[in-house]
Parts: sequence; C-alpha cells; structure tokens
Amino acid sequence: MSGQKWSFAGVDLNTKGWSVIEVPEGIGTVGLRGSNIQIPFQDGKHWIKKRYEERIVMLPMWVRGLDPVTGKVPSGVSLDEQLYENIDFLSRLFGKRGEHTLKRTLPDGSEREALAEVYKQVNFVKSMPGYAKFAVEFLLSDPFFYDTQKTQETKQVSNTSYEWTHNNPGTAPATDVVITLSGPMESPKLECLGSNLWLQFQGSIGSGESVVINAGDFTCKKGSSNMISAIKHGGDACWFILESGYNQLRISGASGGSVKLEYYPAYF
Repeated sequence: MSGQKWSFAGVDLNTKGWSVIEVPEGIGTVGLRGSNIQIPFQDGKHWIKKRYEERIVMLPMWVRGLDPVTGKVPSGVSLDEQLYENIDFLSRLFGKRGEHTLKRTLPDGSEREALAEVYKQVNFVKSMPGYAKFAVEFLLSDPFFYDTQKTQETKQVSNTSYEWTHNNPGTAPATDVVITLSGPMESPKLECLGSNLWLQFQGSIGSGESVVINAGDFTCKKGSSNMISAIKHGGDACWFILESGYNQLRISGASGGSVKLEYYPAYF
C-alpha cells in the first residue's frame, strides 16, 4: 500500500512531523449485515438480500519532535518539546467529535473520500526521545469511499424502447444516483436488466420539461413540484442501483428526449 497519502478534516496525515506507517485494516471489501432465515421443517436456511455493514479503517502512525513542514527541530525548543507540541496538535485533530472527511490519495493521484469519526481512544507510546507511535481507528458509518469526480452520462432516446450499456467505474454499487428525464415522455420506465431493478415515473413529461429523481435521497421533482407520489419501483428497497462494472439499461415509454445519470462512484 506504499505511495498512498491520507488526510483527515483537511489536515495532512503524511508530513515530516507525523505520518502513516501502513494500512493493516479497513482496505478491501466490506462485510454484510443481515442473516438468512431459518424455516421450520426445511433444510438449511432461506437466503435474504443483505446490506453492507459499517467499517473500520485503522491507520498506524508515528510522530516525531520535528516541524511538520521543514522536518527540523525548531530553534529554541528541544526534540521532546516539539514532540509534545505535535502530540497536542494531533490530539486536538483526532479529538474532534462527529464525522469529518477522511481522504485517501492513491499513487496515481486520484482521490477518494469518506465520512469518518475517531471512535476509540488514541494512545501515544513514546519509544525513544522525540519519537512516538500510535494508531487511529476511524469508523465509517457509510462504509464506502467516493470519487471526488462525478460520473455523468446522457443518452438521447431514439425510440420507445431504448437500451444501452453503462459502465460504473467504482468497485462498489452506486445507490446515490440522480436521474434526469427530459421529455417528451409518457410514464417512462428505467430498468437495470441484469439485476431486475426498475424505476418508473408515472406521468407525462412534456417537451422542454424535466423530472429529476434522486435515488439516494428518495426525492422526485418536476420543476419546483414534489412528484414523489408518481414514483414506482421494484426489485429492491433502493430506488435504483448501478452495480460495479457494466450495467445493461433500458428506458421505455419515451418518444424522444433524454435520460441523464449522475453519481459519485463508490469504492470499497
């Protein structure tokens, strides 16, 4: 995992005064929440669809009695004095309550962000003059990291039943998808054929009109009007899901117009 960089609440965690050693926990896929159901007089259990659980990302770190910018001991202070000043700074940072942005910068320069909180105590262990080790455990209630760049795709609908393939570049499913339907359309239905999910706006969308459906927030707007009562969906409790990789999509009920997909790709 060499070459990665981290920041928390806007503070760089890779400096000349302190830095991340490695990432032994929290990088990889996420565990599932939920259990299969036992049915009397039947073998095994009945499978149920499960959800991803919250996750922990643990960062082992070191801190030295050095200026975080210059990497030198500031004039007029000792190595240990600067060490404890750096420890105070990090204690204020990791003692912040609530969720803050945990940013992960990959070796290629791409960035992924998650909301995280430090939920366990941080113990600084001094092993030699001017040097201490510690570990920070971040709890991610939403277990995914998200790309900082939004993925967008717009398709002009050329017939009443139009199919295309959409590539979700993330490694995890995207559920917080914003779908914009621009008319003319009559009760358009958007389907993800591989997972049997569908989402339908039951109503007319005239030429020049648009309906914006936010599948993550469970909202539907036509202009300033709340149109949530016109939404029907099936296949999952989520309104819409784009699985990682290629998704075969189909929109029906359109005599023209366009469909636009927008979301921040999710990563394990």
